[in-house]
Amino acid sequence: MRTPASRFGFRLLAALLFCFPSVFSQTNGPPADPHEMVTHEPRTLSKSADRSAAIDLLNHARQNFNLHDIHSPYALKVSFETNGAAQLEGEGTMEELYDGQSHWRWTEQLQDSHVIRIGDDGHVDGTDPSKPVPLRVQLVRSVLLRPIVQTPASFVMRKADVEREGKTMSCLLLSYSLPPNPAPRSWVEREDCIDPATGLLQTWSEAPGIYAVYDYTGAVAFHGHTLPRQISIFEDGRPAVQVRVESFEEAPNLDPGLFKPTPEMVDAGESFTLAAPRRMPLRVDPSDGPTSPFFQPVIVHATLDAQDGSVLDAEALQTSDRDLSRAALDVVAGTAFQPSGFQQEVFINVQFHMPAARIGGAPIFHSSVHWVIWDRHGKGPPVRRGPRIGN
Repeated sequence: MRTPASRFGFRLLAALLFCFPSVFSQTNGPPADPHEMVTHEPRTLSKSADRSAAIDLLNHARQNFNLHDIHSPYALKVSFETNGAAQLEGEGTMEELYDGQSHWRWTEQLQDSHVIRIGDDGHVDGTDPSKPVPLRVQLVRSVLLRPIVQTPASFVMRKADVEREGKTMSCLLLSYSLPPNPAPRSWVEREDCIDPATGLLQTWSEAPGIYAVYDYTGAVAFHGHTLPRQISIFEDGRPAVQVRVESFEEAPNLDPGLFKPTPEMVDAGESFTLAAPRRMPLRVDPSDGPTSPFFQPVIVHATLDAQDGSVLDAEALQTSDRDLSRAALDVVAGTAFQPSGFQQEVFINVQFHMPAARIGGAPIFHSSVHWVIWDRHGKGPPVRRGPRIGN
């Protein structure tokens, strides 16, 4: 049994390990992935001119997907097919109607999920307004309609010029902070690869382990916006979602009644909207026992409930160690996250502080380890019992 003094010493050492990772800790870079574009050391953009050029490139690519700046009515129809560990997988459809002003109507269908949402100036109504949108549907919306962050100037930026299949791309890596001596692609970086000649996004990767590849063969152009005909999403090196833009065209004869909520929708109350994807760190330690100087991240892709922050669905993006990926899913499923009023799509960097036989010793892991959340102040979000999610 540890004495109070030994427990204090253990906690102090743990704090030092966390505060000085460059000296005491070790983290392997993300595993190799055939879809990772940046495999050699990128350069950090510190000069104002270099950062401005990168920001302009990102903003131009983002504006291409901002369809609500179109002042003509349109109809966008999308089909997709999914395969993975989410709760709902299979063939689905998504449609958006826009009146060219401020009214929109959005529908989705995936298995038994059928959602209608009607929006006007920040107000959202719909069928079954509290019903969650499936993780796969939110992912499709993210890669098609909001793949680029809105405020790139607030990020640390690194850049690599990459040639793939005869095409040169500018790959930009964004993070809020970088660890010392980061890998070519760090665990904390999102990645966008853009064709500088056209300004079109070529690949998107919100976190290591997930990659969307944009195919503009037969691209759909409409009022200065060019959408890819197909998007292929890969997770952990395997195909997960295939998206196809079926049509994107003028719709001058839209019935105004399509944008008016039914009396039943009004009676049910307003609904939520879907937030853009974001990153989130979550460090966990073994509950009792010595720790090694080694951290092993696992990225968990999840959706969170708009009202209470509970985990709606989740999948691990690194699965080579099934026990560790299962532990990451269990930690995320049992954690109370802060609600935002939006259904959130999050990529949680679960950083396992690996146990050891003795303090500072070699890392060991077995499936019976009980993990607790720890942050810089020695406290973390409350952990509660939750459903087992994903595979």
